[in-house]
Amino acid sequence: MALLRCEEQPDREPVLLADALPTVVDGIRLAARAGIPVADPAGGTATTCGRCACAAYRHRTAGGHWILVEPGEWPLGAVPAGRRWRVAGDGTAVNLRATVPSDTCRISHFDVCPAGPPPAASPVLLGQWRRNARRRLN
Repeated sequence: MALLRCEEQPDREPVLLADALPTVVDGIRLAARAGIPVADPAGGTATTCGRCACAAYRHRTAGGHWILVEPGEWPLGAVPAGRRWRVAGDGTAVNLRATVPSDTCRISHFDVCPAGPPPAASPVLLGQWRRNARRRLN
């Protein structure tokens, strides 16, 4: 963990995680009592694609990059190998490649973004691309 030197932020002293954590936990508890939704890391961050304005969820990949994931799950057999994603409990998106850990998977928004070319890899991806294209026009 990198700490900023005091010269970089002269008005702040370093804070230990053990000192800050109780304040964060209290804030989460207060939000729960007040009925304010607290984000679930596995759910991702709701956003819209900057190219087509369709809804998607932002997740960090195992490699530290960011990916937009389409809402919902898809039958594993309908999505081509290499296009299958699983979102782990901590919110990390993992490309399943050819592995088959369950009967459903997620798909990347980049594979079905109507701002890009239509996917030829599967009828399911093409169908989602067309749905997104219709939403984009409305």
